[in-house]
Amino acid sequence: MVLGLLAVTGTASALVAYYRFNSNITQEKVDDLLGSNRPSKVVNPDTPTEPENILLIGSDRRKLKFQNALNAGQRSDTTILLHLSADRKSAVLVSIPRDTIVDVPRCTRRDGTSVPARTAVMFNTAFSDAGAACTIATVEKLTKIRIDHHVVVDFGGFKDMVDALGGVTVCLPQAVNDRESHLVLSAGLHTVKGRTALAYVRTRHGLGNGSDISRIDRQQAFLGSMVEKVRSTGLLLRPDKLLRFLDAATNSLTTDPGLGNLNALRKLATEVKDIDSRDVTFLTAPNEPYPPDHNRVQLKASAGAVWNALRFDQPLPGSRKAATGATPGPTASGPPLVTPPEKVRVRVLNGSNAPGEASRVAEELTAEGFQVVGVGNAARRDYPTTTVRHDPAYDESGRTLGAALPASTVTSDSSLGSTLVVIVGADAPQVAHVRVSGSTPSPTPTETLRTRSAAQDVCG
Repeated sequence: MVLGLLAVTGTASALVAYYRFNSNITQEKVDDLLGSNRPSKVVNPDTPTEPENILLIGSDRRKLKFQNALNAGQRSDTTILLHLSADRKSAVLVSIPRDTIVDVPRCTRRDGTSVPARTAVMFNTAFSDAGAACTIATVEKLTKIRIDHHVVVDFGGFKDMVDALGGVTVCLPQAVNDRESHLVLSAGLHTVKGRTALAYVRTRHGLGNGSDISRIDRQQAFLGSMVEKVRSTGLLLRPDKLLRFLDAATNSLTTDPGLGNLNALRKLATEVKDIDSRDVTFLTAPNEPYPPDHNRVQLKASAGAVWNALRFDQPLPGSRKAATGATPGPTASGPPLVTPPEKVRVRVLNGSNAPGEASRVAEELTAEGFQVVGVGNAARRDYPTTTVRHDPAYDESGRTLGAALPASTVTSDSSLGSTLVVIVGADAPQVAHVRVSGSTPSPTPTETLRTRSAAQDVCG
């Protein structure tokens, strides 16, 4: 990073700037607060790099008259789960509404005191009561996704970053004059800076329908426009703008030690610099009104398919056909199948010399509704045909999985328990659709996810 700054400024003063920016970043170690009961990281051994899951938290540190001395008036108005694919060719940013009703696990504060587990509370209470560690624990409990890093961005610093970019383009469908946020803009395109930019992303009542979901849609469009601005303005080629942006960005960040220095951030930026804006996808976790209080929301069952896709580094549901080239196959021979794919847990191992086969089959099985709980390599790589293994107590699950892999060999293994195993062989199996007796077709999610890309027209 020092060499990079020297290159763009041409002066030794870059060294001073480097150390200033590095010291700007506030580090927050949370591993010791999270304990050992965390989801395991799912890694595909066939890929040279691992996927990264980074929790982004937008914080408003308000100064209140009566405030907890440790978490003084802090609020998480925005929480986004950022998933970077292992091949670093795509990124998915999933917003979790702050009004979502969730169960929050027992959390430990930095002073050693604890907050008891709570049920049916608003998602953002986790951050208010016990900081970033509690938000991470809540997200991991909700999604079963291991969080690798977290970044807390102060809204004041966010405003400064927008200013350092020279503003960000937004599009208003109608004029707004909001007394609460002091946002006053006419309909159409605007380049917003400073307090106007901050009011635009934070106001709830002046734009949209006044809901947090409506505000999230606006924030996603703003972040997409911001990504386009960074990519299109040649920020790295303008030392004056670069240094101003770095100063604003580092002043606003609180992060774990793994990302808490410029070298780590530079490495991450280098890895993602070639991701096309079209492959940066924003979406809100699928939700619906919470029945006891329609001012709150709860996650839909279809949110599970989103978390599963991110956990196993697979495309989002519906983004492409899972079983390309495969045609719906017949059900298993013999009696009708009775165990639906949704009730079958399976671990997929690559027993062939073809790289990536376990991930491909896992993706296709997930699209058919199976609960894929792990991907890896088999002990050997010379299996000529695909094998399905199941505990004898789970014969019906084995028949369902065998029907989804028509050319496979199905065998029993009393050591497995409730999780079945697929060992992918050299036959390159294609997953077939299965029909369970008494069930309705299509175990895949029927809901179409509402997504937008960073390249999408800001008025779209």
